Amino acid sequence: MMERIARFMEFFWLAMGLLTAAWAVYVLAARGWEAGRSWLLFPAVCTAMWGYRRFTRRKMAQWAQWQRIDKEDDGK
Repeated sequence: MMERIARFMEFFWLAMGLLTAAWAVYVLAARGWEAGRSWLLFPAVCTAMWGYRRFTRRKMAQWAQWQRIDKEDDGK
């Protein structure tokens, strides 16, 4: 269950990063650099969250695999 939630949140932050990047590009094109540069912070934060969630999910999967291997070795 936690793996599914972690995967969902990873895709959520990726989607938010893409949407906010598109919006930031639109604001930059419509209003110029001075008014639009602060909008670049949102895709940066979303992309950082996506990377963090991805890294954490992979580490947790590795940890779970090591736990399974340890249990198998203890059972032999």
